Amino acid sequence: MYQKRTSVIALVLFLLLTACSTTASNPGSTSGNPNSSKPTVIYGTSIASTPGVGPTIILTPTTVPGGNPHSQLVTLADRTLAITGVSQQAGSDSNSKEINLTMTIKNTSTKPIMNEAAFFQLIGSEGDAFGVASGATSNFFGTIAPQSSRSATIVFQVPAGAVNGLHLLYRPEVATETVSVALNFS
Repeated sequence: MYQKRTSVIALVLFLLLTACSTTASNPGSTSGNPNSSKPTVIYGTSIASTPGVGPTIILTPTTVPGGNPHSQLVTLADRTLAITGVSQQAGSDSNSKEINLTMTIKNTSTKPIMNEAAFFQLIGSEGDAFGVASGATSNFFGTIAPQSSRSATIVFQVPAGAVNGLHLLYRPEVATETVSVALNFS
């Protein structure tokens, strides 16, 4: 009985070692996958992946010249974003708040820029994202001509528990101009 058990263990170890050495000596081996002629993983190479660039975090925004102490001015390469008012009020139900951002986008370049509702998101302290809930004045969104500006109040609905620590994530069509700004409630 002891010899039989030892023989079985030796046979299993032999098969395992043979299988391991075949895969190690032939990294292109499909290890039992007859439908594949190439491995699905390439070691030491990054496939279709590039390092990302996160948003610029604005910890101490500039106050809008002539604005209230809670206003915020964000200067980007081809535009400025001026947040002149941030307020909250009761939301559509007892568990939500309506956050109102009054702002101006000014095109400081010589080419038209885009201004879309999808560029604006509120990010809660837990990482939750909230999009624009209701449309601003119809002329706020759309293409902004060179050296022109548009102003409006945009509205977000957020859960009441998410109001503290809100940031505006502004992600325009130029990815390198993505910014995150902590909101100053007045």
